[in-house]
Amino acid sequence: MAAKLAPNWTTAAGALEGVLAAAGMPLPRHAVMGLTGHAWHLCLAEQAGVYALPSGPHDLDWGAMVERYARTGLRWERFGRRAEGPAVAAARAEAIAWAAERLDAGQLLIGFDFQVHEFAIVRGYDRDRGGFLVESVLSDDLGEFAPWDEWPALGIVELFAPLEASEPDPDEAVGGALTTALELMAGDDGPKRRGTAAFEAWAEVLEGDGEVDRAGNAYTLAVLQAARSDGADFLHDLAEGIPALAQPLGEAERAVRDLTQALSPLLTLFPFPAGGHGNIANPGLREAAANALRRAASHERHAAAAIAAALALLAGE
Repeated sequence: MAAKLAPNWTTAAGALEGVLAAAGMPLPRHAVMGLTGHAWHLCLAEQAGVYALPSGPHDLDWGAMVERYARTGLRWERFGRRAEGPAVAAARAEAIAWAAERLDAGQLLIGFDFQVHEFAIVRGYDRDRGGFLVESVLSDDLGEFAPWDEWPALGIVELFAPLEASEPDPDEAVGGALTTALELMAGDDGPKRRGTAAFEAWAEVLEGDGEVDRAGNAYTLAVLQAARSDGADFLHDLAEGIPALAQPLGEAERAVRDLTQALSPLLTLFPFPAGGHGNIANPGLREAAANALRRAASHERHAAAAIAAALALLAGE
């Protein structure tokens, strides 16, 4: 089964795009990002007083993605587990059995934490060697083999398998995608610092003396900027395709593009993977970054209001 991981900082969406293409149902990156809600995710991850950890971009309500992924034209099923210590081995064995059954049936899978803490396409397994055959961001360098005894390194098991065509109603898919955008901007997908409020929480950390993870800060910014750029392209396509919603969706698009413009200098200030070296500790640069994040939050609130207006029109209100 030929499948390629599509280039995307959000690797779950890149894997989904690759599986869709292999199934003969290709969608452009921004459509995948917008329909699934990946375009609107933001989580400011924190542990032990260190902020902007690299786990934030993957800290999602993965159970909700089964319904959201169906908007792309395929139905999905999910195997998700969280385990620590001795429980990891049992979760691994259960996951391998689940995956092997579907791989034997000719399905491609999407899975997390193979070769790197990102998503990959799983296209087979080698029971003799004890591992999956994957297409990850590192497989060109490491080869396709991902040993089972090294997985899941973080105790997080996420596997998705396609079922059959979902044939989503266009209005329902658009309405669902826009509703998901508002939910994610509101931070409704979890208890941590999420959505638009995460921009301001991030700014507060930078304005104070809180410790910010240098690599994680740069990574989160890169994922965020690419995701919102795709979100703007998605809104643009919807505005062109649905004339009745063109005004509010066009306004939302402009607000999201203003957001990405506000964030753009931060990618130079904190480049991935170096993270800007001493920049993350420089008080003046931290204050400048905080101001940019607050501007981004303002633009996102403007976008949310315009998306809510579009949803009201779609509902005939």
